[in-house]
Amino acid sequence: MALYWFVLAPVLLGMISFVIHEKLRAPLLITCQLGFIWFAVSVFLTVKEEGKVLWNAGGYEDGLALSLYADHLAIFLVSMTTIFMLFFIIYSIGQPYFQGQFTFLYMVLQGVMHGLFLSSDLFNIFIFLEVATVVVAILIMINKEKQAIYDGMIYFFVNVIGTSFLLLGIGMIYHTFGLLDIRYIKEAMPLLENPKSMILPFSLMMVTVSLKSALTPLFSWLPKAHGTPSAPPVVSAILSGVYIKTGVYLFIRFNEMYAPILDITPFFFWVGFITSVVGFMMALGQHDIKLILAYHTVSQVGLIMMGLNMQADIAYWGAIFHILNHGIFKSTLFLTAGIVYEEYGTRDVFKIRGVLRRMPLVGIAMGLSVLGIMGAPFFNGSISKYMIAHGTYDYGMTLLLNLTNLGTIMSFVKYGTMLFGRSDVELTGTTKWPAKLSSFVLGIASLLTGIYAVTLTDVLLNYQVQVDAAEYNQKTMVFFLMVIAGIAFYNGIIKRGSFLEEMGHFELSFNTIITVMVSYFIILVGYLNFVL
Repeated sequence: MALYWFVLAPVLLGMISFVIHEKLRAPLLITCQLGFIWFAVSVFLTVKEEGKVLWNAGGYEDGLALSLYADHLAIFLVSMTTIFMLFFIIYSIGQPYFQGQFTFLYMVLQGVMHGLFLSSDLFNIFIFLEVATVVVAILIMINKEKQAIYDGMIYFFVNVIGTSFLLLGIGMIYHTFGLLDIRYIKEAMPLLENPKSMILPFSLMMVTVSLKSALTPLFSWLPKAHGTPSAPPVVSAILSGVYIKTGVYLFIRFNEMYAPILDITPFFFWVGFITSVVGFMMALGQHDIKLILAYHTVSQVGLIMMGLNMQADIAYWGAIFHILNHGIFKSTLFLTAGIVYEEYGTRDVFKIRGVLRRMPLVGIAMGLSVLGIMGAPFFNGSISKYMIAHGTYDYGMTLLLNLTNLGTIMSFVKYGTMLFGRSDVELTGTTKWPAKLSSFVLGIASLLTGIYAVTLTDVLLNYQVQVDAAEYNQKTMVFFLMVIAGIAFYNGIIKRGSFLEEMGHFELSFNTIITVMVSYFIILVGYLNFVL
């Protein structure tokens, strides 16, 4: 099957959209995006029924050729991406930035993300990451405002340096095995006489993956990229809802490649936990709604990493399901945040009130996505978090998971206050109906993917989860107790200001970010030398 069309077709469409008449741009993009969804779903069904799909460039021998490889996880993420990108296109219709340059970059980014999910060649992955870095940086700076240019350049240089670690690791792998295909390198790993020879390439590659996933302490670039004031809200939604998952996906693939000789799951479980806690603590100190959401991307990625590294199938697939759920509710939150800012003229969470009454569709979408990320009963976040929590019966680990969820609830109690109350601010009334419609449908999806979660995990992930009613009811009671605690914390501490606000303004300089990157590499090398 011609998997290369997943990469080439979006790029070609982007080129056409750049030169086509503006009245034809939206219909063309929507029609072709529906075609991409159809193609992705058809390949998904083929993989589900017949097994993995492989395409080798030039008809060369597998293992030596440049390959695109669709297994269940890869094509699931490709399908997810095509659907989200359709909603982002609809949201952008009628916006000032919906011009040829934006749509070209937008479609190139989609093709690159497909390539990252499907490629089994390490050097190809490096190339895709480099192209994505350039495209994302330009999208951040697309409105050419001073702060956006600064944030975009920080993102660009940090990520270029970060991917150089990956290139060095790839060079060492090729020197050892003479191969670049992840699948064949995994098979060759057990043949090594000295597993410690893989410590350096593993550590180098994991620095890049940790940076792309925004793990602690390598997340400082993310708030600048996702929360920059003038970047279109749809760019923030793409980066947080979809693009950040490429780093998590590469972590899964690279970890599988080294699995025959290296097991570092305890290390990354704790990195995930620390990331989750630092993310929600930084979010608690923010007033800017986009920065609250950006730091909670960090926190939610930390939760996903915890699930991936708990060494339990239900937790692993709960983390994969949370990738989808996070894409839904975080995309909705960023899109609705863009509408709220456009209408109210401010991004200060304490100055925005009455969204639900004044903009019902937007308010409903925002409310549903808030309940989704908090893990409210019957919403999508509750099921994926239930699956992750069900991966252990250790009370200490359960306490850690509850702590991360409590932090999320506290933040979104604050965030949810925008829905209620009264405001004398006169709304601009400039929001286009496609933006409201797209946000509303995604908001509804936060509920529907929770109600039908058991069916979806079976159909989408080939994993049958059994939800124990008594245990789910118990977790529901814990959730409501956490909500009460979150409300008390908000009224008692957050509204009055605290050390959290000072912490929320802490950020690393460029030089410090690079120093931290090198330090993280040294810690990884030291840890692996200790445990092997």
